[in-house]
Amino acid sequence: MTPDQFLKFAQTLPEPLLLVTSTGEILAVNQPATRLFSKTSKALIGQHLTEFVTDSSEKIIDYLRACSQSRQMILGALTIHQAQGEGIACRSQGAVIQPRSPENPAINLLRLEKRTSNEFVLLNQKIQALSKEIRQRQRIELELSQSNETLRQTLIKLQKALEVVQTEKMSGLGQLVAGIAHEINNPISFIHGNLTYASKYYDDLLKLIQLYQQEYPNPSLVIQQEIQALDLDFVRQDIEKLLQSMQTGSERISEIVKSLRNFSRLDEATFKVVNIHEGLEAALMILQSRLNPSQGHYGIEVIKDYEELPWVFCSPGQLNQVFMNLLNNAIDALEEAEQVRSPESMQNYPSRIWIRTQELSDRYIAIRIKDNGSGIPTQIHHQIFNPFFTTKPVGKGTGLGLSVCYQIIESHNGNINVISDPAWGTEFSIELPIIH
Repeated sequence: MTPDQFLKFAQTLPEPLLLVTSTGEILAVNQPATRLFSKTSKALIGQHLTEFVTDSSEKIIDYLRACSQSRQMILGALTIHQAQGEGIACRSQGAVIQPRSPENPAINLLRLEKRTSNEFVLLNQKIQALSKEIRQRQRIELELSQSNETLRQTLIKLQKALEVVQTEKMSGLGQLVAGIAHEINNPISFIHGNLTYASKYYDDLLKLIQLYQQEYPNPSLVIQQEIQALDLDFVRQDIEKLLQSMQTGSERISEIVKSLRNFSRLDEATFKVVNIHEGLEAALMILQSRLNPSQGHYGIEVIKDYEELPWVFCSPGQLNQVFMNLLNNAIDALEEAEQVRSPESMQNYPSRIWIRTQELSDRYIAIRIKDNGSGIPTQIHHQIFNPFFTTKPVGKGTGLGLSVCYQIIESHNGNINVISDPAWGTEFSIELPIIH
């Protein structure tokens, strides 16, 4: 029992009560005790009981030791020495509140009174009941503390198990994406490479046709009819557009393949020096279909503000996972906000995601991902990185995405924070150290 706990119970009782050690040191007193001793609590606490009791120190110590060694209330008699010089004979009751331990001596609850024997018996019963209640509360608090610790350890184990499952899932996804990227890369490289030669051959054939037209300005009737049937002028203009379109399409596919190969680093656990912007662009490329306009969806505009950054020593696969989770959450928030917005509002204030990178100092860089979606209520900001906590509907979120992000950034010796308000949206800020 602590002095604070003692005072909480003792101040409600009219009897003089003291909390003392088995050696006689006064730990706490209530107001009736200060009146009995004619001393302030400050003057009493920390002093030895023998300084205020006229009985011999041996008698006092023997009595306190008897109290410490018994589970019952011990009756006794002590004479209080008051300031006026007179002694007051008091009956005493002593009971152990906190058993002796190797670190601390026993703490006893000591009661002094000048009342009749019947009153003494009634008060004795009250003190015993109070002592029993205190011990019961201490036992319940101990059991509750042990249960909380067991639950905490169970939660930690479950969290680690789910993080392993999530990591394996993302690793498998990375391997699948890498395989798809490899299969697409071979034929598109063949097409993209041959388009250069096809364009050159077309230019050569066009020059030859133009040369024939110059050298033979009056072709035969059969050739004239064939030129009209083919609509040679149209074919000459359209084939240039076809080749350019094919060139653009193959370049686009090549960019997608590059992004897929970058994203496939999810299965890499090795730390290396990487370009942060490549990971961001890979995540955006993979999520492009969710950003584009579609039926019932106005599309999401991505505004990029990239500063020139030094390369960062990190695990690229893990950071790609962080970028994917944050961007996915931003898109989810914007889609949720669209459901309650009017078409006029969507046109005047379109859904947007801002991605900003900057070098904070020669030691840190920052990545900020902001959206103007539905936002996060202020009262739950402190919970969003907790495992299994989610604001999404049942079946749509596991509650592990942001927790995994937090663990990954923490393993990189970085920081991740959130600023959000339902009025204007959410911003996640990541700070990562630079290792030169």
